[in-house]
Amino acid sequence: MLCEIQCLPGERVTKKPTMSDVAVACGVSQATVSLVLNNAPGTRISAATREAVLHKAAEIGYSTAARRVERRPLIAMLINDVTSSPHVAGLIEGVAEAANELGFLVSVMPSAGDEESEHAALDYLATLPVAGVVYARLITQQVEVPARLSEWPAVLLNCYVVDEALPSVVPGDLAAGMQATLSMIEAGHTRIAYIGGEDSIEASRERIKGYRRALAMRDIPVDPHLILKGGWTIRGGYNAFKQLQALREPPTAICCFCDRTAMGVYAAAAEAGLSIPRDISVIGFDNESYTADMLPPLTTMELPHTDMARYAVETLAEIIAAPRSRRENVRMKFECEMIRRQSVAIRT
Repeated sequence: MLCEIQCLPGERVTKKPTMSDVAVACGVSQATVSLVLNNAPGTRISAATREAVLHKAAEIGYSTAARRVERRPLIAMLINDVTSSPHVAGLIEGVAEAANELGFLVSVMPSAGDEESEHAALDYLATLPVAGVVYARLITQQVEVPARLSEWPAVLLNCYVVDEALPSVVPGDLAAGMQATLSMIEAGHTRIAYIGGEDSIEASRERIKGYRRALAMRDIPVDPHLILKGGWTIRGGYNAFKQLQALREPPTAICCFCDRTAMGVYAAAAEAGLSIPRDISVIGFDNESYTADMLPPLTTMELPHTDMARYAVETLAEIIAAPRSRRENVRMKFECEMIRRQSVAIRT
């Protein structure tokens, strides 16, 4: 079936029906029509709206074949950094996978952390038919979003705001720090050191809170001599281990802020003639690609970046499908999985 449209007086032309025609006829957004017609999973579209869209599509002759060639709704991923960090791959991969499943196209726009570049990107997005925006950060942090972001449905990924009604998704760093430390305690360790990152990094602050909380839960006093900063480097972990070994009572287990720190611990332990995990147990954080090949393979906490990104897109799709729904400042925290390998031993 073809739709008739009015042109000059007395003249009629026909055209193939489009997704926009269905959206206008039903009084919903084009994104909602796309989600219904693509049978996107996980969306909260009412049965009445779904039925109305399907009925109108059939009535005007909007076919599956027409849908294949029609332009998909676009969502933009605005992120401050796309360096060689392994974290960015999970964020982009999760956004792309979920967007494709839900019938969206994705445009990834890095701003290099520059405020002017970010504003320029938003100005450009205003010239496009953008259905929504995933506003992301490479490192978990509190942000102040540009005022113009309110022009689109938006979800924050790996960042959050305090006073605005914007949903966000971040990793559960505090819970992960607790889990790593508790696993050491369950293995029989009580002298557990923590080599942390810089205080300016939120993940560092949250993970050491988890470390302290786990010790408190098991009535183990916090020894300040067992808490050192190693930054984000192999050298930092190496130097911190040297300091810990100089203590009158060195630790038998170490929780590291990141896998690179753990690599430094491995190097210093080998230099001191100590064996992991026989003499010292070690846990890292990030599950970088090389950790499975370390000797022994490193037990580590894995950041759930891909799952976080998928959730952000699924939430964004729900907002797009119900643009008049009330937005709330809901911060979803995703659990970090422990990847158990051979760097932790039971203390006898």
